[in-house]
Amino acid sequence: MVHDRGSIKWTSLMLPEHVELLKKIWNEDKKVVKPHLDEQELEVLNNRILEAYHQKQFIQIEYYQDNQMLEIRGIIKKLDSLHQKILIKNSTGEIISIPFRNIFQVI
Repeated sequence: MVHDRGSIKWTSLMLPEHVELLKKIWNEDKKVVKPHLDEQELEVLNNRILEAYHQKQFIQIEYYQDNQMLEIRGIIKKLDSLHQKILIKNSTGEIISIPFRNIFQVI
């Protein structure tokens, strides 16, 4: 079977402007729409976050950032209600700040 590189093989024959436009189009295809949660789902997330925070549990948080779905595993270090953020320490010791409104799942 022939392994074709698709439109990539033609980029050497294209003008630089066309190559940039193709890259932009490919990046647009990778974008993800932020999920919408109803009040009941938000309440469940809130309860899971509070329980994990008080019991110092290791959790996994899935969140939306820069048109992508990301996930982080770690321990919640702080719930910042003033700035509406959660601070979580991952396995490498790095502390990540995630806005409450971007969280869509807690496991």
